Amino acid sequence: MDRYRHSRTPSQSSPISVPISLKLHLLLPIFTVLTAFGPGFQSIITFTWLWFTLSIFYIRHITRWWYIFFYYMFVNIGTLIAFMVTMKAEVSHAYALTFAVGMVINLLGLTSLLMDRFAQRVFDSKGWARVMTFPCVWTGLWTLFTYNWILGDWGNYAFVFLGMEEIMQLASFTGIGGINFILAWSGPIGSDILVNWLNTHVYPINSETSSTNTTGSTGIDDTIAEVDHISSTDDILTTQNNRRQRRPNFTIPTLFSSLFIYLTIIFLVITYGSIRMSTALIPFFQRSVAEFAPTSLLNVGCVIRQEQIIPDNSVYIQTTQELAKNGSKIILWTEGSGTMKNQSELDAVISSIKNISSTYNAYIGVAYIFLGESKETSYNKLTVISSSGEIVMDYQKSHLVPFLETVRFRSGKAELQTYDSKEYGVIGGAICFDFNFPGFINQASSKKVNLMLEVSNTWGNYFSYLLFKFFSSIYIYICPVGVLHSRSNAIRSIENGFTLIRCNGDGISGVWGPQGQSFHSIPTTNLQGSVSGQTSFTFQVPLYSRVNTVYGIFKDTFGWICLGMSGIFLICMIILEKGSLRWRTFVKKWF
Repeated sequence: MDRYRHSRTPSQSSPISVPISLKLHLLLPIFTVLTAFGPGFQSIITFTWLWFTLSIFYIRHITRWWYIFFYYMFVNIGTLIAFMVTMKAEVSHAYALTFAVGMVINLLGLTSLLMDRFAQRVFDSKGWARVMTFPCVWTGLWTLFTYNWILGDWGNYAFVFLGMEEIMQLASFTGIGGINFILAWSGPIGSDILVNWLNTHVYPINSETSSTNTTGSTGIDDTIAEVDHISSTDDILTTQNNRRQRRPNFTIPTLFSSLFIYLTIIFLVITYGSIRMSTALIPFFQRSVAEFAPTSLLNVGCVIRQEQIIPDNSVYIQTTQELAKNGSKIILWTEGSGTMKNQSELDAVISSIKNISSTYNAYIGVAYIFLGESKETSYNKLTVISSSGEIVMDYQKSHLVPFLETVRFRSGKAELQTYDSKEYGVIGGAICFDFNFPGFINQASSKKVNLMLEVSNTWGNYFSYLLFKFFSSIYIYICPVGVLHSRSNAIRSIENGFTLIRCNGDGISGVWGPQGQSFHSIPTTNLQGSVSGQTSFTFQVPLYSRVNTVYGIFKDTFGWICLGMSGIFLICMIILEKGSLRWRTFVKKWF
C-alpha cells in the first residue's frame, strides 16, 4: 500500500532482486525485434501488440532510472532497422539521420511510458485513470506531433492496421487518433494480464515457498510477491496476502472490468467497420447489382516520368495527347515529370496542354519542377487544366520532404485548392508528402471534395537527378517507401470520404474509394524496362459520390481530447503526490 492506502503496483514495490532484474532485462533485445517489425516497411501487427504490453511491463518493473536509457536505445536500434533503407546508400550519414529521426519519434513512446509508471504510483489500482493514462498520453502526443512535426504522420503506429480494413474504418470517425488509442490501450491491459499470469502460474506465492536464499536476498517467489503486489485491470488481477496462494478470480463483477470494456470497444469498432465495408460493396439491404452498378466508368491515364528523358518535356506532352485521344478524361503526370528552367519554357508546355484539354475534353494535371536560380525561385507544382482549357488549380507543394526537397525548393501555401466541376463534382489536388499531414488534407471535407488527385514520386531516381545535379555529395537510390506511403495515403480517403486517384512514378499508383477500398493498385517505377517503361498506363474506375464522415466534421478532436486528458491526469498526479489532503480526497473520488 502507498501512503494514500492504494494497492501498490510493480513499479512501486520493494526493489527487484538481482535474479528477477536480470530476467527482466532479457526483454531488451526482444524490443529491438518487435520494433523492427512494428510500424515500418515489414509490419507484423502481433509484434506491435506485444511491444505495447512488454514495454509497459518493463518500464513498470525497472528499479533504476538508467535502465530507461537501455530500453530507449534498444527501441531506437529497432526503428533504425525498420526504416534503414528510407534514404538508402549514399546520402551522407543516411543511417545516422534515420537513427536520429527514430530517437525523436521514440521520445513519444518513452514519455507515455513514464507517465504510465507515475500513474501506477498515485492512482487507485481499481480506478479508471490508472489504465487510461497511457493510451491518452500516447494518442495526445501523436496528435500534437503529427500537426507540428516535419514528417507529419510518417512512422505512426496506427499504420500497423493497414491490412485490417474493418479497424481502419474507425478513421472515418476519429481519424488515426482513435486507432492509436485502441492500440495503446492494449498495453496496460496486456501488462496486467501478464503480471497476473506470472503470479498465478510461474511464481505462485505460498507459505512454503517464501524463504530467504543463501545470499540473504529474498527468494524468487517472495520477490514476485513483493514486486507484484499487483495493480490490476480493475478486478481481473487480484491483490491478495503475500503468504496466500494466488488464484484466478473471474467472478461476475470481474466481467465488468477494463478488459471487458476494452474487448467490447474492439467488438464495436470491428462491427462499425464491417458495416461500412459491407454496405460499400452491396448497399443495404441486399440490393441487386443492377441497382448500384455505375452507369459509366471514368477513364484515367497516368503519365509516368522516365529517368532517361528528364529534360525532354515534349515526350510527356506527346504521351498526354495519346492518352486523351484514346479516351482518358482525367490525365495526371507523376510528380516532377516536367522540368522547367524558365518562364517561357513553362508557358510553352502549359499552352500545349491547354490545347489538348480543350480538344479532347479532358482534365489534365501537369506536375513539374521549376528550377530557378535559387531556392526562393524553385518549386514543385501541380497545375490542373479543365476540359475547357482553363487553369483551375495552380498548387505549389506546401509540405516538402525534409533533407531532400527542403534544400532546393520553396514551399507553397498550405491551403487545399479545389474546383467545382460539372462532370465530377468538387475536385481537389495535392502532391505526395502533403498526404502525410491530415490537418492539411482534411480541408477536403469542409470543401466537399468528391475527387482528390494525387501526383507522387516516392524518392526514386527523380531525386537522384535533381539532387545530384545541384549537390554532388548526395545521391538517392530506389527505396521501398512507395508501398507504405500509398497505403497510408489511402487513409485520407477513409477520413474524408472522397475518391482518391494516385499517379506515382516510383511506388504504387491506383484508385481508392470513399471507404478506402482499392479499385486499382499497381506498382509503377520510373526505371526503364519496368511495367511503366511504356511511359503511361490507363485504368477505368467507377466514380461514387463523396461520403460524409464524422471525422470530416470534428477533424482530430478525439486526439486533442486525449491530449487535454493527459494534462488533467498530470495535474491530478501532482496533486496526489504533493497536494493537500482536501485536494487528494477530491481527486481520489473521481480518479
